[in-house]
Amino acid sequence: MEIQCPSFQVLLAFLLFMIMVLKIGKIRGKTKYSASNLPPGPWKLPVIGNLHQLAGYLPHHRLRDLAKKYGPLMHLKLGEVSAVVVSSA
Repeated sequence: MEIQCPSFQVLLAFLLFMIMVLKIGKIRGKTKYSASNLPPGPWKLPVIGNLHQLAGYLPHHRLRDLAKKYGPLMHLKLGEVSAVVVSSA
């Protein structure tokens, strides 16, 4: 019994491709974050990271407040860029 519909073959190929992409992404995600020991930091939003916590007239005061809460060494996400902030507070 042979399937004659070419759209079924395209759909099957697409599904196999998506499964492979998801598995590769999952493997890369595990190795990317399991090897790095980052210092603690505040919660992050998906796209903007911690930029919402630094918005305002005096962002250095916000950094001081975050350093009091998380310590002099903390991890921030500025958009999609990771940053380790070192402070004397």
